Amino acid sequence: MKIAILCNDRLGLPAMQLLFQQQLVVAVGTSDRVSETTMLLEKQCASVLAPFQIFTKNNLESALGIWLQNHQPDVVFIKTFPWKIPASVLSIPRFGFINFHYAPLPQFRGTNPLFWMIRNRESTGGVTVHQIDENLDTGDILLMKEVPIYPEASFGMLIGQLAYAGLELTTTLLQSLMNKTLSPKKQDSTQAKWYSQPKAEDLFIDWKTMTSTEVRALAKACNPRQKGAVASYKGWTFGITDVSLSFMAVPSETTAGTVIAMDVSNGLIIACADGKSIKIEVVYSEEGYFSGHKMAQFGLRKGEKLD
Repeated sequence: MKIAILCNDRLGLPAMQLLFQQQLVVAVGTSDRVSETTMLLEKQCASVLAPFQIFTKNNLESALGIWLQNHQPDVVFIKTFPWKIPASVLSIPRFGFINFHYAPLPQFRGTNPLFWMIRNRESTGGVTVHQIDENLDTGDILLMKEVPIYPEASFGMLIGQLAYAGLELTTTLLQSLMNKTLSPKKQDSTQAKWYSQPKAEDLFIDWKTMTSTEVRALAKACNPRQKGAVASYKGWTFGITDVSLSFMAVPSETTAGTVIAMDVSNGLIIACADGKSIKIEVVYSEEGYFSGHKMAQFGLRKGEKLD
């Protein structure tokens, strides 16, 4: 089995390491979006002498055609890639292009369902392995593995869970391809929803309306990529990176967003719209990361309200 891989995120790195060890990888490609992942991929490929190529969107179709002709893989595994694969190249490999989508399909199609799954407090995520067709995230499902999403799970923590679920499915997929035991299943498009990258306004905490669990979920969904849910105080904007629920009672008629405690022993406690409170564990700003109660150094005091 000769495998080519397109990868653009550290989600795919554990599975790639396995495939390198089994000496099945004939080529690796990524996009020209420079990131830490790009450097890691290039370093891994160099260590095993695997051909490494960076693709651009403008000439993707022709470049992929030449890439496939040069390396002649039996299958191309896609472990996150930012662009749609041109239909003209899909049937060139014997087993086509197979995508690892790090969310359940068809319920969570799109470019960033993970943010929304945590933000919306879903209890279950997963990895879906599907054949790539002419559309995005619509191909026949080959394999699927569920992963629980715990209330305390951040975006980064869920990435780790999904990466290793993807590793397990990679092993299963290889065996099934070689044994010809896959049973593709059509997706039920009536269940499909699309989740795009969050917009800037999706990252802001609305103290007037958001409950304690909603604020916690938003902070978890923004950790680490957005460095925290966005809040502000007297025009100074910062990220609330980690939050836990607090059992501290909120005085009646307290306005949501008000600081009800701020000291070393209690930490930074803020009232929410449901009459409950949260503890701000970690804050991010241009000045750095620090624990919530250290916001006092920036002028925040008990009884004051976040914007």
